Amino acid sequence: MGRRLRPYETDFSRDGVVDASLGSARAWQRLAISGIESLRDAVLGAGLDAVQMSRGRMAGSLAFSEADGILYGSGSIDGRVSLVGSLSEKRITVGIGLAFPGGARHWHRDVATGGVGIFLAGDEHDARYAPGACYATATLTEERLEEEAARRDLVLDRSVLGGTRIHARPAPDAVVQALHRRVMAVHTGLGGDPCLAPDILSAIVAHCAHEPQTMVGTGRRTDHGLIVRRARAYIADHLEEPISLDAVAAAARTSRRTLTRAFCALVEESPTLYARRLRLHRIRHDLVSPEEARTSIAIIAAKWGVGEPGRVSGWYRELFDELPSETRAAYRQTVNLRH
Repeated sequence: MGRRLRPYETDFSRDGVVDASLGSARAWQRLAISGIESLRDAVLGAGLDAVQMSRGRMAGSLAFSEADGILYGSGSIDGRVSLVGSLSEKRITVGIGLAFPGGARHWHRDVATGGVGIFLAGDEHDARYAPGACYATATLTEERLEEEAARRDLVLDRSVLGGTRIHARPAPDAVVQALHRRVMAVHTGLGGDPCLAPDILSAIVAHCAHEPQTMVGTGRRTDHGLIVRRARAYIADHLEEPISLDAVAAAARTSRRTLTRAFCALVEESPTLYARRLRLHRIRHDLVSPEEARTSIAIIAAKWGVGEPGRVSGWYRELFDELPSETRAAYRQTVNLRH
């Protein structure tokens, strides 16, 4: 970190790419998204809190690759989802939105196609994606990120990164479009060229190395954003108990009216509907859990505070496009095939 390094310009004239000296990546592994559970690893190993916000079955695919200790990933998502949690507890994750046709939000702020995200180790990622979203990420140590910048005669230390945030400027359209075409070749099963992974990192590093403008990150939120964050934390911690709107409002340090306004503005549904959605996800988790394999669906539903069996099935089917019994049957069939 001693000498100051010179900026450079990446050559994206040939479909976006090219520093062969960065080492060749292993082949990309493509995994079909079979349900909302797949998106817990939207960034491999993250274990995110993935919540399905649209009706019907989730679809799309995730893809991963590794080169020289750097983990690369991408997602092509056909569904509306919320993803919350740390992307990595020990490493930095940098990412670029290659396509956000229905819009995207990070920390309740709109993010357009080309948005570049920087997520420091242990910091919370809080995003919502619409159908058609496609992104690419690289996860690596801070030291390695500095080394990769130095390869390109750039300086990219913590003071330049400025903390977890979305960069104020989106990446250039030509760069984004070129990477998007190549990444989608992986997602559609057409394969990926060996330079794709390092080129993803090249594009992000080149973009972030320029003098950053003042950014708004996780530390600065609107009042509504803070209210929603407190309320969601309270709801998540009390799903096994009856939850009153007054209790949620008290935990969020606001009034019932302001709480409802904040949820409708940022989450696009009421606190009550949000709590029900989370309970349905907990039910789904238990239905495919070995520990609950012999527990009846009614008991599982009652455990999570939804004690109306007839209505549970309707709500569950409306969200996941299948009955609870179908979820459990599919899980048992998978287990039997494995054995």
